[in-house]
Amino acid sequence: MRRLLVAVLLASPAAAQKNERSKDEVLAATNAFMDALNSNKPDAAEAMTHPSLTIQILRFPPEGGSRFSVMTRSQLFDNFRKAPPRRFDERIVRSRVLVTRDHAHVWAPYTLDIDGKRIHCGVDSFGWSKIDGKWLLTTFGWTADPKGCPPK
Repeated sequence: MRRLLVAVLLASPAAAQKNERSKDEVLAATNAFMDALNSNKPDAAEAMTHPSLTIQILRFPPEGGSRFSVMTRSQLFDNFRKAPPRRFDERIVRSRVLVTRDHAHVWAPYTLDIDGKRIHCGVDSFGWSKIDGKWLLTTFGWTADPKGCPPK
């Protein structure tokens, strides 16, 4: 704990300002990614990801327990491309952004509605890396819980 406090106290105002700019950039990238998915533009969303994107999902079925699965980048975006016409509306409720140099993480509770019906809610976990001057999504995960979601 003492080391953390010292590191925070020793951070220069310029470094703190750069960190805040990076947080804003990462939050903008996260919002752009979600806007692309919500607008049924999987190619645009995919362009914001690293080719080695890893995806992890933890589902909480109504009958209890949990189910863990992984998905490839192509599986994720092919699912969007092959989906029947629908109104996909995933909304981040609030988010927390953590940044260290060119690595960032966004922890974001969300709700998911499809065609106006609440499907589930949970937490999205976005891992971003700044590569060649551009923030790319390198890890993505979420929980999916059909119970206890906030009302529409």
